[in-house]
Amino acid sequence: MPRRARQFANRRTRPAFTLVELLVVLAVLSMMASLVLVGLASAAEQAKAARTRSQIQRIHELLMTRWDDYKYRRVEANKTGNIRTRQAARLNKIRELMRIEMPDRKSDISDAPVSLESVPGLQFRYQRSVVARTNSANYAAASVDTVWTPANENAECLYLILESIQDGDTNGLDFFKESEIGDTDGDGMFEILDGWGNPIIFLRWPFGYPIIEPTGVRRDALSSLNDLSAPDPFDPLGVLGGKTTVSTTPLVYNHPIIFPLIFSAGPDGLYNIRTSPSASYQASTTTPPNNPYFEDTSFSPATRTGMILDASGDELDNITNHQLVVGGNE
Repeated sequence: MPRRARQFANRRTRPAFTLVELLVVLAVLSMMASLVLVGLASAAEQAKAARTRSQIQRIHELLMTRWDDYKYRRVEANKTGNIRTRQAARLNKIRELMRIEMPDRKSDISDAPVSLESVPGLQFRYQRSVVARTNSANYAAASVDTVWTPANENAECLYLILESIQDGDTNGLDFFKESEIGDTDGDGMFEILDGWGNPIIFLRWPFGYPIIEPTGVRRDALSSLNDLSAPDPFDPLGVLGGKTTVSTTPLVYNHPIIFPLIFSAGPDGLYNIRTSPSASYQASTTTPPNNPYFEDTSFSPATRTGMILDASGDELDNITNHQLVVGGNE
């Protein structure tokens, strides 16, 4: 066979990919790319969750330093009445200090004290900060309320508290990056943002958490801090509340141990935690109320149900300090 003919014959019999083979290869590559993208998305979600847990742990540590100080805080003493009467008066003043110095809503910053002889300096500091950020003329409620919206007031009060925590040259906000601070509702008041860009919420007295309304079903696994079977450490004599009359095991206290709740909505962005109880939830006769033990008589005051959650279950992916802190250890 001539040389040119042999070359042509070899060229025609050379192996090559068919169209079917090419399609199979493309399908395999697409599947591998999808798996990689799913893995990257999962890793991104885990990174956001890890960042949020770290933020909430830092906030918890900062707030607990101030919270624990109230057990030994000095206030103006009442000189009349027996020891229980004086202890009750002292406890009311401590609670009012907690309400004013650790606010979780606008009214805590604007409402003047009802049991203290003088206004705590932190209330004036908070008011000045709000005036500066909202460009208001002064802290008259009408002036501020036209700018400061209630949508994220719990998160914005948390920012004010962290801003007020000072240890030498270190400020509470120094523990957070600029990317972790934002103003999601555009009212000039800042919030600490979780890994998904949503405000981290603060509740000073989350009484009823994690009890679900209205059926009274419990999700006690949501909290390792609140303890209904132990008395309020700020009221060691039980002057404002003792054990309930309901026969339960273990015993349930009218005024149990409650800790501030710091929480993120998690990946679904749904909080499912009531942050602004209405007046019907206040178990106090004073105005503004300084009683952390809210009740709603339409549910079950005896078992303290009906305060924080509903039955939707949207809070099950929330990230909270009550989950992260176990027995005082992280």
